[in-house]
Amino acid sequence: MLDHLYAKPHERLDCHTDRVLYATLALRDRYEPALQLGDAFWEDATITALFHDFGKATGNFQETMERARKNQKPNWERHIRHEFISGMLLVFHTLFSNRSRLDIEPNPAQLLAIFSHHKSLEDNLFNDQTPFPFLLGQSDALRFIDYVRTRIAEHAQNKLDYLDQITDAVDCIKQVCEDGCGRLGQLVIDKDDAFSIIWKAIKQRDGYNFRDTYILHKAILNIADWSASGHRELEKALHYTPDELKAKLKERAERQKRTFDDWREFQRDSLVPGNVLAIAPTGSGKTEASLLWASQREGWEKILFLLPTRVTANALYRRLDDYFGNTDEATSESYTAVVHSSAKMFRQDLDKNYDELSYYRESGFFKAVTVATVDQMLTQGFNLGWWEMKTFHLFRAKVIIDEVHAYQPYTLGLLVASIIYLRKNWQTEFYVMTATMPTQLRAILTDALGGDANITVRQDKELLNKARNTYRVVDKPIDDLSKEIKGRLKAGKKVLLVVNTVDEAIRLYDSYTDYDRLVYHSRFTVQDRNAKEKLILDREDEPSGKAFLLIATQVVEVSLDIDYDYLYSENAPMDAIIQRAGRVNRKRDDTKETEVIIYPHREESQRIYEEAKKSGKPAYPVLSKTWDVLKRYDGQKLSEAQLLTMVDDVYADWAIAEDDSFRDAKIKYREVQADTLIFVQDNNNDDEKAYTREGLDTVNIIPAQYAYHLNGQSARMKSKHEVTIRNNRYQQAKRNSQISPDAVHEWFKYLDCDYDFEKGLRFKERESTPLTAHH
Repeated sequence: MLDHLYAKPHERLDCHTDRVLYATLALRDRYEPALQLGDAFWEDATITALFHDFGKATGNFQETMERARKNQKPNWERHIRHEFISGMLLVFHTLFSNRSRLDIEPNPAQLLAIFSHHKSLEDNLFNDQTPFPFLLGQSDALRFIDYVRTRIAEHAQNKLDYLDQITDAVDCIKQVCEDGCGRLGQLVIDKDDAFSIIWKAIKQRDGYNFRDTYILHKAILNIADWSASGHRELEKALHYTPDELKAKLKERAERQKRTFDDWREFQRDSLVPGNVLAIAPTGSGKTEASLLWASQREGWEKILFLLPTRVTANALYRRLDDYFGNTDEATSESYTAVVHSSAKMFRQDLDKNYDELSYYRESGFFKAVTVATVDQMLTQGFNLGWWEMKTFHLFRAKVIIDEVHAYQPYTLGLLVASIIYLRKNWQTEFYVMTATMPTQLRAILTDALGGDANITVRQDKELLNKARNTYRVVDKPIDDLSKEIKGRLKAGKKVLLVVNTVDEAIRLYDSYTDYDRLVYHSRFTVQDRNAKEKLILDREDEPSGKAFLLIATQVVEVSLDIDYDYLYSENAPMDAIIQRAGRVNRKRDDTKETEVIIYPHREESQRIYEEAKKSGKPAYPVLSKTWDVLKRYDGQKLSEAQLLTMVDDVYADWAIAEDDSFRDAKIKYREVQADTLIFVQDNNNDDEKAYTREGLDTVNIIPAQYAYHLNGQSARMKSKHEVTIRNNRYQQAKRNSQISPDAVHEWFKYLDCDYDFEKGLRFKERESTPLTAHH
């Protein structure tokens, strides 16, 4: 009876609605035993699924579908937002239940889910709505309601009386067509009044409780709608046992010509319920320990790995995809996803068939296992991106946070606020792991996870008590150590030289021209950085005795699984020194002579690690504290446990919980939701309050030498040539007229600079004439 109505150019409205309904019912079957929302909630969800696309029954929308089937452009003057019609129908219907006053009862979450299932929920959600009239045939509306009545009788019989006044609501919708308002007895209401009523109703409710109700309605509708639009089932649940995981590890070890016999004691001890703080040095097998912990699931609960960098996320994605494989032999559908700012391009390089819908789904944490940068979880607290679906998928999820020490106080504050909210409201559990966990950080995380009674602390005591490197503190600049470094290279050693700035890394690279070397830092294009990483990792397969010098910045601290003989490091915070040292004698070979040499930091490092706070308080002197502590241990072969003690010594006088940035982050997490977004509105991506990392002041540019090559290329191709630079450098380049926009995709900016694969981006400090893109 609805054969002539289409939801998509080649799919009937009733067929699509059925798909959304059945996906909603599948979500009920999967989640209700744990959520325990009750029949009333799922009956409302059924109504939402059935009416979310009612607006597509209008003549305006059907004209758009007909033109699409003929490959013609829509007639925008007659086009309408179908979700506006769908939502207004239910608004009018809801108001009929209380004619004496304009009020929304019992809550408007269901309405908001329909209104916003295609666009961001903001005050001006429908400001761009085409002026009336729109075309809604009485017979089409009644046929659609007859279809809905059949489905309600099948799946939500208690809601049959819901349709008693629906035809009156349709009449109100038609009244809007005639004079811009709907008449409810003696009351008159237009679309602006309707939204005022809804916002007023939201503000009268308990913020976080209503936020969670809205998340449930919105996420369930979107998950069902996206699954229906892609003609996909819900993602398969992932079940695995410790023995199955062990078998996978053995297979991987054999391919890499290594041995894996059984779990280490530290790993077995991680197989405990609840939240875990894991303290273990590099090479402890923390990832496998966390997977053991995460195996304690029914299967549908998601696993989320959070890491500090895209590089580490990409590497772990490949590893876990190898562990878990595809959902079945007949499909290429994987159990594992990777999500970060450039993940779409990364996945498309791996799989040419990777499409837009897959990217959207994975960004919403649909997959059984998601590897992501930490920002991807923090954004849900700022109502960014697919935050409703992310939060829903974090219900009873197993979240593994690696390298937690790596975050600055602001990001750490957001992380703590997120942990508290998700643990209390969504029963999320956390496995937080790091090689360096200062006592203060441990106390902060313990409190966020509910106190000592709600966590288990696991330490790799076997490896913590072992020493693998001798530490030497040298009160000389790095140039005075060049003779020593060159001597070790001539002896066939692998030397890692880590500095605190990109410019210094490039300078040192130029001073070792006679040696096999490579420089690695953040100012490479995405494709060049990936190629650099491959070259570095390929070196790991070469036999010992072949000299190589890797000069790097902080990006090496948590990004690459490499093993060197000697480290020369510019002084840095103690926890960073430990991470850098983790790249030396990684395999703990007691027969090797290895050494970590720390030399004084340069003045530029103060700006990186010791920026003064806005409050005017003096910056914490972490660099001088580190230097003083290191000097006390000069010449000693230090165990991992001793290194952890040194971290505590360095930060003993810094109350992280009282740090202005840490406290500001926790306050902002609440304020943005309560004051700016009334808990449910979507955030503006340009809002500075939405930053998830301290000092997020970077800008992407493209070296101007690529402008001609990229003329006429896709945005994806251009994004492969982007380089990240500091905003202050970008502003200086603008003042010097060295910035030019792309002629087609104006958000891409070209920078007049020097760039090559060997050294990366170098700035031109001179003034330059303005550029013309593509010429």
